[in-house]
Amino acid sequence: SIDSMIPHWYIPADVLMLMTAHQLFLRM
Repeated sequence: SIDSMIPHWYIPADVLMLMTAHQLFLRM
């Protein structure tokens, strides 16, 4: 299946950006 081709540690780019923005916000 296609699912097996995707690494289990894969994180969507938008989620990664959201997490990064949250970290930057906490540092302010």
